[in-house]
Amino acid sequence: MNQLFRLPQIGEADAIAEPSADLRVPFAQSGAFVCKFIIGEPSDQAVCCGAPVADGKSWCAYHRRVVFEPARPGRVR
Repeated sequence: MNQLFRLPQIGEADAIAEPSADLRVPFAQSGAFVCKFIIGEPSDQAVCCGAPVADGKSWCAYHRRVVFEPARPGRVR
């Protein structure tokens, strides 16, 4: 039987502060272990968040909250 698995909730949105704008870097210059969330409109001059991330992640905790919708209680398919 197929079951829907959801990512665990990351925490309350209020508990995670938005990363500083000082961390932002051009996407083309972003290396490993920095948040790849694009700030503004994607273009060839795109700027990403640049905040530190956990090993193997693409987004910082703040932007994971933006990208993934937390599971709603009682909504299992």
